[in-house]
Amino acid sequence: MSKHWATVWPILKPDTYYTFASGGLDWGSPAAIGVALAEKKQGTGRPVVAVIGDGAFQNSVQDLYTAVQQQLKVIFIVPCNGEYAILKEFALLEKTPNVPGLDLPGLDLVSAAKGFGCASVSAKTTQEIKQAFADALKANGPTLISIPIALQERPLVAPVAS
Repeated sequence: MSKHWATVWPILKPDTYYTFASGGLDWGSPAAIGVALAEKKQGTGRPVVAVIGDGAFQNSVQDLYTAVQQQLKVIFIVPCNGEYAILKEFALLEKTPNVPGLDLPGLDLVSAAKGFGCASVSAKTTQEIKQAFADALKANGPTLISIPIALQERPLVAPVAS
């Protein structure tokens, strides 16, 4: 059984975690850029960590360019399963499976990030992830950490007991 990331990376201070109430599909990366701009303007030096899937990231991949140009301290953690999983899950919920264009075979976010001028790395083991994150904290600008994960179907709504 896998742990939810918040259980191993708890939020202990106010004004350190931002999320949406609902309807926030693809909201994470642009919001992270906004928070990072505010942190830079306020001179806090605090990094912003954005966790966003590889599929959802495609809707705002240009954020990498903004982060590079503005030298924002954003660490993009991107779990990569080679598909736009949340839209597949919505399609199943809506009984419209097999929507085309939601599989992302061969997507190389590390190369894409480098194309925007963003430091990037693929991290496959716990040690590689820890090292990549430590390096990102020392960087003067944004970093993308791509983490391959297994494909996993998870229903958006729990099944109703009969």
